[in-house]
Amino acid sequence: MTQVGAEPRVVPPGEELLPGYVVEALLARGGRVDTYDVTSTGRDCRAVVKVLREDREHDAHVREAVLTEGALLTALSHPHLVRGYEVVRSPRVAVVTETLPGATLAALLDDRPLRPVDTAVLGRQLVSALSYLHAHGWLHLDLKPDNVVVQEGRAVLIDLGVATRPGRLERGVGTEGYAAPEQHAGLVVSAATDVWGLGATLSECTRGRPGPLGPLLEACAAADPASRPALGEVRDELDAVLSRRPAGLRASWWRRRSPR
Repeated sequence: MTQVGAEPRVVPPGEELLPGYVVEALLARGGRVDTYDVTSTGRDCRAVVKVLREDREHDAHVREAVLTEGALLTALSHPHLVRGYEVVRSPRVAVVTETLPGATLAALLDDRPLRPVDTAVLGRQLVSALSYLHAHGWLHLDLKPDNVVVQEGRAVLIDLGVATRPGRLERGVGTEGYAAPEQHAGLVVSAATDVWGLGATLSECTRGRPGPLGPLLEACAAADPASRPALGEVRDELDAVLSRRPAGLRASWWRRRSPR
């Protein structure tokens, strides 16, 4: 049992985190969940487990958020959305997902910004994933470079920890700098809220040199949600940029620089 005020214990490598899941390493410690790299003995493969922290087990709101994320990831299937394997309710609440070899978009951007055409390729894939979520009645609400994993040119959206239905939201949900004004203020959120997060993420990719994407990214950042383009309009504009790509130009934006 964790004492009140004490930091929950980190499960060490080689120890069983949950039945059938043996820890390889702690990947991240968050305010609500701990994320572990594990070996799934039943599947004979590596996996990722997001487990509710022991000091948050009695927080019904946090518990429900983890269970909702697990239900979404195990029910939805899309090439640009992380795949969920299992939702665990006992002895601890957890979500098991596939392991995604590759770097986060944030790590790639630490190396260098992306060219506008490469940003359009990335954006087109993220639009596909967001459109799929929206078609099923859900908003992501935390699109940012840290929540995109890149595998040989395929972008995969991860972390549905704050995903919710459209409607009024409590204040402060999401990440500063990527959360739309209505999201930050605790007002009504909609598909336009994810358009803001998408625009902020793509703007980060270009680092102030958006080229032909400039008008689109500016429109995505409109303060009024009604003034932002719909996802379908974003898709069409990205497709238009890609259609003007010079013949023979090969995308290699996902490759990291070799260490010097």
